[in-house]
Amino acid sequence: MQIAPGLYAMTQEQGGKVHAFLIDDGRELTLIDTLFDNDGNIVMDEIRTAGRKITDLKHIILTHAHRSHIGGLAALKKASNAIVYSHQWEQEIVAGRRKATPVGLWPKPPLQVYKLQLGLALGLAPHVPCEVDKELKDADHIGPLEVVSTPGHTPGSLSFYWRDRKAVLCGDMIVTWPRIEAGWAGLTLDMKQNKQSLGKLSDALNAEIICSGHGAPITQGGAAIMRALCDGKPVDKTRTAHA
Repeated sequence: MQIAPGLYAMTQEQGGKVHAFLIDDGRELTLIDTLFDNDGNIVMDEIRTAGRKITDLKHIILTHAHRSHIGGLAALKKASNAIVYSHQWEQEIVAGRRKATPVGLWPKPPLQVYKLQLGLALGLAPHVPCEVDKELKDADHIGPLEVVSTPGHTPGSLSFYWRDRKAVLCGDMIVTWPRIEAGWAGLTLDMKQNKQSLGKLSDALNAEIICSGHGAPITQGGAAIMRALCDGKPVDKTRTAHA
């Protein structure tokens, strides 16, 4: 689904209404995250719908190394031969040489995501390992995207800003399902640090669009929503996100 010129969203129910995003800058394709399923078929279908070929995919960037976001990585890497990028802290998890840091078993709201919390706590449903080709750090650039280090959900969580589209792709730092909030407490390793990262983005970026890792994208008023979340104010989901 196209949400702005050259910006496409893909989703699936499994993995908690997880989302991945495709960037078409007119020359090549860049994918942010790869959804839950191992086969990568949802992403490949979106690429074909956009009138492109899987071999046009040149970059696969990971916001962080949780299964919901890296399930299709190995299949998509094999099909496209794209370069895979992540933060250094996430690399060994993506490659299957280290388990993702577990979270607690005690349920935390929203209860709709407790299945994901339990899976991460127990290390269930591992992904197909895949090597990361290049590491990313704060202020790097990949095509039209600016890299912003936003630790909190995990130590190596990354966000990306497409300045020409005023679009921030923020992984799980912000979620929009089942409500808009600054991360899920039960799956975020450091909620205080996550909020600090959100404040960093809010202060630095003039965002209109927010592409979250879970839940529908926000297509207007992104900067104001980030500031409201930083200030602990509620956000009306019905006015800001579309299905």
